[in-house]
Amino acid sequence: MSERTTVIAGSITGAAVGIAVAYLFFTDRGREIRQNLEPTLDRLKEDFVRFQQTAEKFGAMANDGVRVFQEFTAGRSQVRFVDDTTSH
Repeated sequence: MSERTTVIAGSITGAAVGIAVAYLFFTDRGREIRQNLEPTLDRLKEDFVRFQQTAEKFGAMANDGVRVFQEFTAGRSQVRFVDDTTSH
């Protein structure tokens, strides 16, 4: 993309964002939209926080599983048998 195209695209995007913000903050209908949108955004935020907590718990559980496996493998490699057969 050329520099001129980038500048034009940025200008159009900035103008569109400015128009949307002005509409939401300076018109009666925009205030209604914001009032209706805020509870939805709050619920989405709460859902995201719960998802993040779930992902963190899953990560901790996976780390615990890897640790247990490594401990099992390390312990198994230290076991010596009287004869040359394996334990299984």
